[in-house]
Amino acid sequence: MEALLYIGQVSLYWLLLYACYWLLLRQRTFFGWNRAYLLGSLLMAFVLPLVQYPEAAPPLPAVYTVSAPVLAVQAAAPSPDLFTWMNLLWLVYAGGGLYMAWKLGQHIRELFRFIRSGEAIEMEGYTLVLMNNNQVGSFSFLKWVVVNRSDYEHHFDAILNHELVHVQQRHSLDILLIEVLRVLFWFNPVLILYKRSLQQVHEYLADQQAPNRDHYAEFLVSYALGAPVATLTNHFFNSSLLKDRIKMLYKNPNSRWSLSTYAAVAVVTLLIALVVASCERDVVPSTKGKDVDAGKPTIVEGFVTNEAGKPIPGAIIEVKGTQTGTTTDLQGRFKIDVWSKKDAALYIGFDGYKTQEVKLNPKYKNVTLSVSMTPGASTEISTSPSVQVPSRTGDSLKTIVQSSTINGQPIFTVVEKVPEFPGGVNALFEYLGQNIKYPDAATRAKVQGKVFLSFVITTEGEIKDIQVLKGLGFGTDEEAIRVVSSMPRWRPGMQSGRPVNVKYNLPINFQLDSKTTTEGN
Repeated sequence: MEALLYIGQVSLYWLLLYACYWLLLRQRTFFGWNRAYLLGSLLMAFVLPLVQYPEAAPPLPAVYTVSAPVLAVQAAAPSPDLFTWMNLLWLVYAGGGLYMAWKLGQHIRELFRFIRSGEAIEMEGYTLVLMNNNQVGSFSFLKWVVVNRSDYEHHFDAILNHELVHVQQRHSLDILLIEVLRVLFWFNPVLILYKRSLQQVHEYLADQQAPNRDHYAEFLVSYALGAPVATLTNHFFNSSLLKDRIKMLYKNPNSRWSLSTYAAVAVVTLLIALVVASCERDVVPSTKGKDVDAGKPTIVEGFVTNEAGKPIPGAIIEVKGTQTGTTTDLQGRFKIDVWSKKDAALYIGFDGYKTQEVKLNPKYKNVTLSVSMTPGASTEISTSPSVQVPSRTGDSLKTIVQSSTINGQPIFTVVEKVPEFPGGVNALFEYLGQNIKYPDAATRAKVQGKVFLSFVITTEGEIKDIQVLKGLGFGTDEEAIRVVSSMPRWRPGMQSGRPVNVKYNLPINFQLDSKTTTEGN
């Protein structure tokens, strides 16, 4: 998808740059500058979509690059469907390109076959080809100057001098460049306009070398040739350009101050590229279940330790004022994207330690933190009582949630013995991996990430009150609920020797494999 978007951006920049040429530059007598502008704009259009809007400050160096929640399951994506609209679009694009490449190859073969049919005479810097017929008008291509029989007998010197300018200034390479671009961008008609304008400029440059303007103008008017024109060549006579060629012969040269027009066009083009880049930077995809600010997120990563400097696994990191959170891994590391720019802050908490609030500077794109926790009573860090994330200590799982009730019985927050999936944690991972099916809608949209679920494990080991704390949409939330609701009975949590209701939090990581992700680009 990104490749198609890039192709579209290049095409739009060509249209913009050609419009500038047509409105501001085509009547200028700086023919060399016009040729340079047309060729430069063809190539510059490939660079302009890559322009990035400058950031206010350079990113800070990152310490950690990998950090993921401990309890996460990777669901394998199904095999992608070959018959998709995207694949069909690529097929049409490739088919058009192959047809244009075949057509270009045919023109080149026919041109060289025609050149070889004449009598070639090697000259200094070029090859003169004399034809014994008048089927095609005189023309030049790369190093070959082809003169038909009529022109050789009546207008040889004037035509030879004209065509040698094309050869010496390598005008044929300009036309070949456009033809190659038309193979890749066969759907873009603006390239036809570029080709016509370049051929026009080529004729102006060659006419400019005529020794006698009046005599040459009379010669152009009197010259009449009805032979067909070869598409890849610099043809001496083209009736559609005759009026403009004579007009330019007699036009007074523009003053040097007119060169500032080219600078103005360059400035306008750069400003437009920066505006487009700025708009792209501010576009943020919508995320179901939370509000995000425009702009790129602040990437916060770091590690959490206790008073002795040892890592704390399972510490909760939550973005202030949102439902976004994560936990530290076994090494106490974490990584989280913070979309909120105004009053951005993180709450960091762990059972038995004081909850800390860390404020973030919104001007930095990357932030690295080292947080040392202080023993004490922890406080509720969630802005919503139902929004929690899991923590893990050693091989046991521990839930940190608020007290509530279900069926008139309390739901415990911290218990002596936590609920256990039949077979333990590894069996839970195996069950999720075998039963999760990646939704087709999420596969097509290339959606991946974590779905945070919360549910109650009753005294009978049943799953009740399933809630989505943070969803992804595109069917992933429903699939996560389906898999959890179909779980076998758990071993219930125990408190004071009796089974109790326990609230449990489970993040499920929906992750496309690299092959599926690459095929979407």
